[in-house]
Amino acid sequence: MKNTKNIKTFLVHLGLYSLVILSYFVIFSSIISSVLESLMMGTSQYIALPILLFLSALYIIPLWKWYQHDFKLEVKKTRIISSVWLPVILLIAFIIFQELMPTNPSENQNNVEMLIAYQPAFAFIFVVFLAPIVEELLTRGFMAKFFFSNQVTSLRKLLYILVSSTLFSLLHRPATPGQFLTYFIMGVIFALGYLCRKDLRYAIALHMANNLLAFLLLIFLR
Repeated sequence: MKNTKNIKTFLVHLGLYSLVILSYFVIFSSIISSVLESLMMGTSQYIALPILLFLSALYIIPLWKWYQHDFKLEVKKTRIISSVWLPVILLIAFIIFQELMPTNPSENQNNVEMLIAYQPAFAFIFVVFLAPIVEELLTRGFMAKFFFSNQVTSLRKLLYILVSSTLFSLLHRPATPGQFLTYFIMGVIFALGYLCRKDLRYAIALHMANNLLAFLLLIFLR
């Protein structure tokens, strides 16, 4: 009986999580592509960008409230998980490593570079603010809410980090093992940030900082 109930709960959560993922591809992607298309057709930034922010808020705010509703992340702290600074140090080290050992850019990276070249203001809002919020909600927040709310064992924490980081990497459409590994490592760092504070906003802040630095490097070193 208990196993049957657990299976039902899992299937319900799987269905709800699928809706969250579907909303990203159907609703959020449509908002981004529609506003970008209007900009490319000559719509003023002073009109298009406020519309982008407004429509994105209509999508993100209900999603954030749903994520927070009746959810408390239980994490048993370890020496690694307890360190607030570890994700920051790892992120800085990884950024330096990427600059010293560059790899072939992914399709996602090429799209971002093209976006920055033609629509820098739109790219700044999307890359630095909107994408980190939505991606962390999808790959870290709702993943924990529906499948990993109780992380009292090292195995569950490890499994959560691996699954969420894999999804994060796949979301960026890597074409090679090296590209997959790059996004996967970033996902691990952001997941550690989430677990150490039990606050998704910390992971979002790390994600924003990473994207801001990448944005600035593309602007000034292009």
